[in-house]
Amino acid sequence: MKSFKFIYSSTYFILLSYLVFFARRRRNHHYNYEINFIPIKYSIKTFLTMNVNDKFEIFNFYLNLFGNIILFIPFAIILNTVFKVDKLKLILLFTVLLSTSIEILQYIFQVGLADIDDVILNSIGAILGYFIYNKIIQMKFTTDRKELRLKKSNI
Repeated sequence: MKSFKFIYSSTYFILLSYLVFFARRRRNHHYNYEINFIPIKYSIKTFLTMNVNDKFEIFNFYLNLFGNIILFIPFAIILNTVFKVDKLKLILLFTVLLSTSIEILQYIFQVGLADIDDVILNSIGAILGYFIYNKIIQMKFTTDRKELRLKKSNI
């Protein structure tokens, strides 16, 4: 089980690094290299100025929006299973630290837009991951208890 956790974690962090620093769509995009500290401002501006006939632009907008959320769902699960971090506050702290580090590195190396919205969306993803993982554990625990009761009643 330890080797599975190691492989799962390593694969996730390699994929995360690739997506936020090296993915092809980042190389072809031209940014004004600045930092957006105002939540939702850049997202609303992008949405309002988007060409509704440009499917690629619409796709990229929603990919960024939902991709940032989906990308951090496994992070919360890894924190919980591999590193035994099971408190939501700590998971949020680690998520904000990692996400902020990513945004700073993107700014320094000019491989993306450093945007507070990404930190917020990544945090939403981690919260979802936390609740998804806990729901799965709760379902497994409930199922195990039901099976145990059934075994006891059959004895």
